[in-house]
Amino acid sequence: MPDVFISYSEKDVQLAKWLYKSCQNLDINVFLASISLQPGNKWKREILSNLRESKWFFFLATNNSINSDAVMHEIGGALSLNKNIVPILYGIDFPDLPDWIKEYQGIKVTNDNVSHVKKTLESISEKIKADKVTAALLIGAFIGVLLLANK
Repeated sequence: MPDVFISYSEKDVQLAKWLYKSCQNLDINVFLASISLQPGNKWKREILSNLRESKWFFFLATNNSINSDAVMHEIGGALSLNKNIVPILYGIDFPDLPDWIKEYQGIKVTNDNVSHVKKTLESISEKIKADKVTAALLIGAFIGVLLLANK
């Protein structure tokens, strides 16, 4: 199950792969269609399944992606599923974002701030890890209660 779903235009695949590798280096489980989809799988179903399962949604916002119907559909899915949405802007500014995504705090990537972007990803990685620990503790407590109740 992915922690993060990356939505991007195929025209920006190299940039998306950089983001994927940056997340992987932080032990974030990531879904990126160009890497994660396996030959022979029904890609639409796989994309939707991974979108549902992820908690975070990274929207790689570029001139290409803001004009992509597929990306807009993925954003709509992320909005309706209440994902943690992070617009990651490259080559565009915040006013260029679609109106319904502008309210989400984003990250602007430039050649001058790559280290800042990596620090922000590290912060998100820590949130993801903390959520997993909390979930594991809750599951453990629930199992403990069930075991005590069955004695």
